[in-house]
Amino acid sequence: MTDARPRTMDPGQAGRRDGAADGAPAPIPRQVDVLVAGASFGGLAAAQRLAPAGDGSLRVALVDPQPVGEGVTSACAAPVRLIEAAGAAGAIQQVHHDLVIHIGTRAWRWPLPEPFCTFDYRRFCSLALDRTSASVVRAAVRGRDAGAVRTSGGEVRARFLIDASGWRAALAGSPRAPRWRAFGLETEVDGQADPGLHFHFVPEAPDGYAWVFPCGGRVRVGILSYRGRSSLRGALERFLARWGLRARGFHGGFLAGGPDEPVRDGVFVVGDAGGHCLPLTGEGIRTALLAGWTCGSLVAEAARGRLSAEEARRAYRSYVLSSRRSFRALRWLNNVVIALPPGLLAAAAALAGRPPARTFLLRRYLEIFR
Repeated sequence: MTDARPRTMDPGQAGRRDGAADGAPAPIPRQVDVLVAGASFGGLAAAQRLAPAGDGSLRVALVDPQPVGEGVTSACAAPVRLIEAAGAAGAIQQVHHDLVIHIGTRAWRWPLPEPFCTFDYRRFCSLALDRTSASVVRAAVRGRDAGAVRTSGGEVRARFLIDASGWRAALAGSPRAPRWRAFGLETEVDGQADPGLHFHFVPEAPDGYAWVFPCGGRVRVGILSYRGRSSLRGALERFLARWGLRARGFHGGFLAGGPDEPVRDGVFVVGDAGGHCLPLTGEGIRTALLAGWTCGSLVAEAARGRLSAEEARRAYRSYVLSSRRSFRALRWLNNVVIALPPGLLAAAAALAGRPPARTFLLRRYLEIFR
C-alpha cells in the first residue's frame, strides 16, 4: 500500500515561484506576420516554431495581458521529454515514474510508459521564451474588426492568427459545439510525499478527484470537479485537513475538453481555446505543447509561402480531429467514474490495473496528439 499523504508539512504560500520570466513587453506593433494570443504553454510552443531564437524572418507577436510566467492555473505536470523539447529542463522539480490511484483505503501504482515530471511554471515560461525571438506584447485581446485584432493597446493586423488564450478563446470566439468543462483548484505546501502522481477519489470530490503531486521539497494538492463546479475551496480545505494542513493561497481555473473546429473563422486554435484538455484526467499541458508546435510549424510554412493557407488549415484540422474518438472515449469514462459507487470504482481500477490492460490503456492515452 502506498502512502501518498503529504508529510512534515508546514503550509506554505500556494503558487510561490522563484525567478521571473525574461522578456520585457514590446510596444504594440501595427502589422505582423503572425499574432499569437496567449503566452502560456500552447502560445509559447507555437512561437518557438514560428520564430526560433535568432531567426527574425517572420514578425511574430506573442500577446498576453499578464507578464509571461504569471497567472499559473495548472498543476504543472507533464512528460519529461516535452519539457526538455521546450528547452525548459531547468524548470523540472521532480521526476515521477508512476501513476497512483487511491480509492478508499486501497491504492494501485501504475508504472508510466515514460517519465513525467512536476516543474516550476514561471521558470518553464522563462526558459521556453528564450527559445523564440517573438515579440512579447502585454495587452488584452478584445476581438476582431475588419481584419484587425483589437487589443487594449490598439489594433494589430496580421496575416495569420493563433488563439492560445485559454478556454474563453478571446480571439477565435465561442466554440460551435458544446464541450466538457471542468474546474480545478490547487494550493502548494511545504513537505514531502511518496514519489508519483497521486489521484484520490474521495468524498471531498464527489464529482471528480483530488490530487497530490510532489515537486521537490513542496507538494501540490488540488481538487477537480468534472462538472465544472468552481466553489471548491471548502472541499480542498477539508481534504488538507485530513493531515492537519491549511492552505495559504489558491490558484486554478476552468479546463476545456473536446476538440471543436481547429480553425474557426480563419483563426488557428490551440490548447484550452480549442478544447484540447483531456477529459477524465484533466491533462492539458501535453496536448497544448504538441498542438502548439504542430500549429506553429504549419503556420510558419504558410507564412513563408511553402504551403498555402488552405493547406496549413487542412493539415492542422486533420492533426487535431484525428484524436476526436479518443476524447469521446475519455468523456464516456468520465461519466462512468462519476456514476460508479466507490466499491465498483475500486473493482474497475483493480481490473484496469492488471499489466496487459494497464499497458494498453496508458500507451493509447499517451498517443493522443503524439
